[in-house]
Amino acid sequence: MAVSAEPLRVWRTVVPVEWIDYNGHLTEGYYGVAFGDASDAVLLELGFGPDYRDAHGTFYTVETRIRYLREVKEGAEVHTASLILGADARRLHVHHELFADSDADPVATQECMMLHVAQRADGPGVAPMAEPVASAALAAAEAHAVIPFPDHVGKGVRTLR
Repeated sequence: MAVSAEPLRVWRTVVPVEWIDYNGHLTEGYYGVAFGDASDAVLLELGFGPDYRDAHGTFYTVETRIRYLREVKEGAEVHTASLILGADARRLHVHHELFADSDADPVATQECMMLHVAQRADGPGVAPMAEPVASAALAAAEAHAVIPFPDHVGKGVRTLR
């Protein structure tokens, strides 16, 4: 993977009719599908694939927050710009912006925390990443560190209390 201070732009698709709800726009669950697919594409970019998974483990998403900013209609071409906000031996902190068509403003964002998990005799457990993913994740996090965090990163859902 070539290390760059630019967001990773490794996922895109066209919104199918199955993703549209009774309000005529992308239903909330399919934003999650889109962001999940984008996370998988980022992991592939970092060197994660079937061979790695068989030999070293996988990733579990353990926390996520999606912000729904604007409607997306059927047939829109959606794509993501993704940042590795942080990485250590066992965790990846990822931020995605979802864009529709050629609009420069995101229609949604997702922040997620992923844990590296190995299968053990007594069940899955958190374990350090192996090469090449470990080095690629750390290098991407270092390259993306020059990009300021979006102001919503690390904040939860607002309370009414």
